[in-house]
Amino acid sequence: MASTGIIKLSLPIVCLFIVMIPVQAQTLELMQQDRQAEEEDTRRFFEQAHGALDKALEMFDEKHQLPGEEDLAFYNFLSKTREDQQEKIQSYLDVAAEALGVSGITDRREKIAKLKKQIETELGRITVYQRKRISAPDSSYNPLVTTRSGYDKKIETARADIEVAKVEIQAEKDALLAQLNKIGMELDAETIDMLLESVTGDEFVRISVIFDNAKRFALKLEKLTEQSGEDPEAAKKYYGVYLMLLKTVDRLQNKFVDNVDEVYYPQLQKFAEQAQKNIDDAERAIKLGGNADVLRNNIASNQETYEVAVFYKESLSHQKHQMMMANLECKKNILTAANTYKTAALSKDMAELMAVSRRAFDAITSLAVPDLRPFENKKMKKAFSEMTRQLRK
Repeated sequence: MASTGIIKLSLPIVCLFIVMIPVQAQTLELMQQDRQAEEEDTRRFFEQAHGALDKALEMFDEKHQLPGEEDLAFYNFLSKTREDQQEKIQSYLDVAAEALGVSGITDRREKIAKLKKQIETELGRITVYQRKRISAPDSSYNPLVTTRSGYDKKIETARADIEVAKVEIQAEKDALLAQLNKIGMELDAETIDMLLESVTGDEFVRISVIFDNAKRFALKLEKLTEQSGEDPEAAKKYYGVYLMLLKTVDRLQNKFVDNVDEVYYPQLQKFAEQAQKNIDDAERAIKLGGNADVLRNNIASNQETYEVAVFYKESLSHQKHQMMMANLECKKNILTAANTYKTAALSKDMAELMAVSRRAFDAITSLAVPDLRPFENKKMKKAFSEMTRQLRK
């Protein structure tokens, strides 16, 4: 009996091992797949990004030896200036940013955009089919003529294609959500919808991908600096490239803030002002005897537009504030890195400083999504999406 009792007690443990071994193996396999995907992404962007940053560094070194525009003699107007050089540096930083944007996340984001475009196309076709169906014959012996039933089939096919695309979009969103959470963007199903529907959503995701890749790039540079051993010039070069990497990040952050201030805010303000004007006009029309029911519906519609514009500005304000806070950290790191590069410390010091700076890089790139207010209802979400479409024109 005793031995039987032992066997009974052991069975759950045996079962536990039987269950755990496949689960652990599966987890390890997934981790291995993630590492392989990261390595593949790094291979895709590293050399191109390094080449662009190296060229930017070369021009950065030359820039200090050039005259400024105000110092240039009038007869020597064709000579290079610091301002010209700065424009060239920025163009290479943009090339580096483009290279660093390579990622499975970017691929998936582009696929979602393509599927949404496909849905728009199919909806457009349905509108045309419905219109043409009115004049179509019930039957025809001409195989080139589409009958009413023919248009019905076309409409049915287009609607089926839309449903398939919607299912694919949801699957891609679920996978994208998991990928974005891995790089530190704290999203859920609702906030990812809002982010992707926002005019800055694509840009915000793109920047987050670039920042994540930049951290991996910085880690590779750190290892290369350590491997340079007794070659201080090589170590200085790698550190200089790292400095250009920080400047790339700084440029992206500033461009994001500028777009919000100079492009999106003014457009949203115009939407709000036009909506308010329409409301005022409708109220005057009611007093003058216009159709009150229609005009009150118009007022309600314009009030919704006004509220969505205000809601939109608040959302962009969160994103802008977060980017500005990250940029403050970036600028601090640039000050340290620029001074260190000019000081040209020994290679071992370079590697140590780069390691410290890379760890501080987390403060720059921790772009968890800001506290986005959820849509109050589906109607607001639809109006938000429509406003995004107009902003992207």
